[in-house]
Amino acid sequence: MPVAVGDRIGRYALLRVTVILGLLAGFALSPKLWLSSRLYPLTPVWAFLRPLRSPGDYVVIFTLVVLLIALIVAPRREILAAVFALLALLALQDQSRWQPWFYQYALMLLAIALAGSSRQEAALNTCCLIVAATYIWSGLAKLNPNFSTAIFPAFVEPFVARGLTPAAWLVQGLAVATPVLECATGIGLLIRRFRPAAFYCAITMHVFILMVLGPLGRRFNAVIWPWNLAMIAFLFILFFKRPEEPAFRDIVWGRYWGRGFAFQKVVLILLGIMPALSFFHLWDDYLSSALYTGNTNSGVVYLSDAAFEQLPDVIQENVYEEGPNLSSLDINDWSFGELKVPAYPEPRIYRNVARQICRYVPNGSGIELVLQSKFALVNGTRQVYHCSDF
Repeated sequence: MPVAVGDRIGRYALLRVTVILGLLAGFALSPKLWLSSRLYPLTPVWAFLRPLRSPGDYVVIFTLVVLLIALIVAPRREILAAVFALLALLALQDQSRWQPWFYQYALMLLAIALAGSSRQEAALNTCCLIVAATYIWSGLAKLNPNFSTAIFPAFVEPFVARGLTPAAWLVQGLAVATPVLECATGIGLLIRRFRPAAFYCAITMHVFILMVLGPLGRRFNAVIWPWNLAMIAFLFILFFKRPEEPAFRDIVWGRYWGRGFAFQKVVLILLGIMPALSFFHLWDDYLSSALYTGNTNSGVVYLSDAAFEQLPDVIQENVYEEGPNLSSLDINDWSFGELKVPAYPEPRIYRNVARQICRYVPNGSGIELVLQSKFALVNGTRQVYHCSDF
């Protein structure tokens, strides 16, 4: 067997295993996200979709986990078909499950499944495009004032706690440079000449994130820890010393302009083009790699004391007192508290959550939802809803 062919098979198998392990780790760290038996409401794609009742929801996630484990050792088409049927069911029943890492893993696994053993090089290059596009759009989404003034300074707090006090000008400079470097890293991975530098830059970035948010840092949002480890693995599998170094065209479109792997073009549209619409509020932020950008839609439910008393204890734990007869429920905090993931930051999700809160209060009085759209090329707006609006 030629070296290049053997290397490709090895990378293809490692890629499949890494994607599956990443999915399994995500499921393990956010178990309630994948169940229907919880207080945080599900937001189905279509209203007529009814959530699975217990123990049906447990059966689905348990079956999916078993199939994914089987897929590691036996990548059969029948198992792949069953996995995607269950993944689709879970995604259709609750849009809060469309976390960036889940979306990425699903697309990569689909590329592996559709390419099959006969088009392994096409699958590898399609996954190269997924990884590179993630960096490009994540960097562009961070080009906003809130990231440089709030999000990035919060990233360096663990270092300050350990006695390291970087100069203010250095923190400010890095805060401004980080989005540009991340975007440039994604572009560099697409181009042979710049790929080595982009590779090491990406590795450094993920190590920094793990130091900041991981168990030795802020210990925050544990579900993205394995995602960062998986991204490091993807960089080695897809970009490090491949015998047949893919060119820009191979990754973005395919080796031949007129024919090739059709799903690669689908990925180009979904991850290469559609995220641009998020700057006009026409595409979801989390489908555009906009995690930890400091610029996403937000939703807060304000409650009177009487309304607060009607809420279950689990929800009350996420409510903060704002003043006399006024408390606030940050939907993102509730999602983190119960589901262990951030809230899917779209107005339709926030409205559905507020609708659920209204159900706990018989007359719906004393409840107000305030939605603040993100700043974009089309300016964000502030909207206020009451229970009577749902």
